[in-house]
Amino acid sequence: MIFGKERYHKFSILLHWVVALIVLTLIALGMYMHDLPKGHPDRAFFFNLHKSLGLTAGILMLVRLWWRHKNPPPALPSSIPRWQGFMSRLSHGLLYICLISMPVVGFSASQFTKYGVTYFGLFKIPPMGPNDPVVRDFLQSIHHDLAFVLMVLVGIHVLAAMYHWLVLRDDVIKRMLP
Repeated sequence: MIFGKERYHKFSILLHWVVALIVLTLIALGMYMHDLPKGHPDRAFFFNLHKSLGLTAGILMLVRLWWRHKNPPPALPSSIPRWQGFMSRLSHGLLYICLISMPVVGFSASQFTKYGVTYFGLFKIPPMGPNDPVVRDFLQSIHHDLAFVLMVLVGIHVLAAMYHWLVLRDDVIKRMLP
């Protein structure tokens, strides 16, 4: 991408919105699954769906990192104060860290169960470690805590977008719209 363009590349926009939809679905699934009792007839289905979507989100985030490295985002308008530019870069960086570490930690937790990951019913990634509830629970607690951090970061991201769109009425949000 050439610096000075005012919009993100179409592929960047596509990746953003696909990952956003997957992440919102994962958050909803995670909250639903949290209360599913063991023995529930659909428990395995929802857990495998969550794992499959999470793995997909992780892969797409790696693609996003590579793409962003090759195609830097457009510069913020000069009207944006320096502190807001810093906060934008910081929040995006934290979002990327969360969106990459969550699938890694979640997948790692699955490696210490007897189940592994069945990717959308297409193939199974067997566990690479022993069935170790202590390690699994530790990793799941990190995954759970990261989910709350991610929800806060997504909330900040959405509020910032709404602030630009509804209060400032600048074109910042239009850069990421299809």
